This record gives sequence, C-alpha cells and structure tokens, in this order.
Amino acid sequence: MMPLPAKSPLAPLCVDLDGTLLKTDLLFESLARLLKQKPWMMLLVPFWLLRGKAALKRTLARHVSMNPALLPYNQPFLEWLRAEKSRGRELFLATAADALLAEAVAAHLGIFTAVIASDGRVNLKGKRKLEALRQIIPGEFEYAGDSSADIGIFQGCSAAILVNASPSIAARVSKLVPVAKTFESEKRSWKIYLRALRVHQWTKNVLIYIPLITSHQLLRGALLLHATVGVVLF
Repeated sequence: MMPLPAKSPLAPLCVDLDGTLLKTDLLFESLARLLKQKPWMMLLVPFWLLRGKAALKRTLARHVSMNPALLPYNQPFLEWLRAEKSRGRELFLATAADALLAEAVAAHLGIFTAVIASDGRVNLKGKRKLEALRQIIPGEFEYAGDSSADIGIFQGCSAAILVNASPSIAARVSKLVPVAKTFESEKRSWKIYLRALRVHQWTKNVLIYIPLITSHQLLRGALLLHATVGVVLF
C-alpha cells in the first residue's frame, strides 16, 4: 500500500483578489473594458445592477474580454505567495469578483488549489465569503486581505496577512487576530502626482490665447470661454 503524502504543517492561506493580489478592482476593470470594447452597452449597466451586484459582475464578465496577464498584480505579495506555494502551503483564491474572471486569473498564475468567487447569484463578500471558506476548509486558515469588507473574515481566521491596508484597518485587525505579515502600499508623495500630471507641460497650452491677443479680442467673453475650454482639454 502506497504511503499517503505528508500533510503540510502550514495552515491553508486564503487570498483576496481586488485590492490585495491586484492593485485594482475587477468590477471597475470590467466597466472600463465595457466602455472601451462595447460602449453602447453602458446604457444597460443600471438595468443589470437591478438584478443584484453578483448578476452585474457575471453579465460584465460575459461581455468583456480581459487578459489576466495584463492586470496590475501586487508583485511583492505575488512573489511571496509563490514562495509559500513552494513551501507546500495550500493557497485558495477567495474573492467577491465573478468566478469567470477569478478562475482566469487563477489559471494564469497557477498557484491556487481552488477558487471561491461570486457565481452570478451570490455576491461572495464579508460573512458570505467566510461561510464559503468554512465549507471548503473545516480547520484553521489564514487570510490575506486589505479592506473593511474583510473584517468579518479576519475574525474567523487564525492569522491575518495585511496587504495595502490602511492604518485604521490594520489597527482594527490587530485587535481581532494575530497579524502574521504585512505588505505596505507604496508611499506616494505630491511630487509623484505632479510628475504624472506633467504640470510643466501645461504652460504650452496658453498658446491657444495667442490668436485672441493678436486680434485684440481677448476680452470677448464667448471667444475667451472657448479658448479657456481648449486650454483645459489640452
């Protein structure tokens, strides 16, 4: 009789997707892609939402094309997950995102044992996610998350991994459960935002006023308004 493989002493790790493994939210990504790929369908979004958030996510997932390789992953956290997988730890992707998209992400990464996600009927968030996790993992598990929606799950896990969590969330979680590891978000200064906005390039836009100045029509309200709109748009 063949001996059974030894069970890993590491507790299973359940990983949130939106804002944790990803730096974005797949619902917003889906809406952005719908706007780009099928803009006429944006008019239907309010009607899809009337059927519930889970139904909205499933409908969007069916209508948009999304390449999981191009999504913005939290690379330091992802590398740590791969290291944990190599140590023999079981990883579960547990997300409120729709299963069609979550399974595509899991297939791309190849590190998850199973995917627990919204199915078009149930929005797997908060306590509903915890209930689903307990059905699959009867014993202790650790959970990696980032937001207030994860507080209920942190209460039910054996240890927390905080990823991009705000100081207030981190303080709340530390009172509920031991924090095994923390991944902090990149610090951003106002200089980074200024560089991204390219404020130094804005001065070129004032050239739009040159025709008004040379024709002595700078004080004409309608023309000045149109030129100012042009400056802002550029």
